[in-house]
Amino acid sequence: MQFSDFFKVGSGLMETFQVLFFKMLPRGAQIEKVRAELNRGLLKKYGKMIKLEIDKENKIISADLELKGEKEAVRVTLSNYRLIQEEGKNPLFEPGTIEVSREWLDTLLKTLVERMSSADKMEVKNLLHQTVLKALL
Repeated sequence: MQFSDFFKVGSGLMETFQVLFFKMLPRGAQIEKVRAELNRGLLKKYGKMIKLEIDKENKIISADLELKGEKEAVRVTLSNYRLIQEEGKNPLFEPGTIEVSREWLDTLLKTLVERMSSADKMEVKNLLHQTVLKALL
C-alpha cells in the first residue's frame, strides 16, 4: 500500500481530514466555505451565491443569488428550519418555510415542493455534510 492510497475516494481518510479542517475554521470562514462549495457545484449552471447568512438562534438562512438571466439579485430565505437527529440514524434536514424574492420563482418552487412527497425532509448521508450542518445550524 502506498501513501497515496489513503487519499483515494472512498478511503475515508480524506473525508476525516476535511471534517477536522472544517471544524477548526471560525464560523464566518465555515459559512464562506459552504458558499464557495455551492457556487462550484450546485449553482455553477445557474449563477452564483453572493451572500449567505445563517442565523442559528432564529433558525433563518438567507442567500442572495446572482442568477443568469436576472438583472437583480434574488433572495432565498429558509425560516423555521430544523435538523433532526435520531440515535443511530443519519440526520434529517427540514427546510421549513422557503421564500424567494421573485414572485414567479417563489410560486414555481412552492409548486414543485408540493408535488415532491419527500421534499419536507432530506436525509444527510455524507459525513462532511453532517458536520457542516451540525456546526452551522
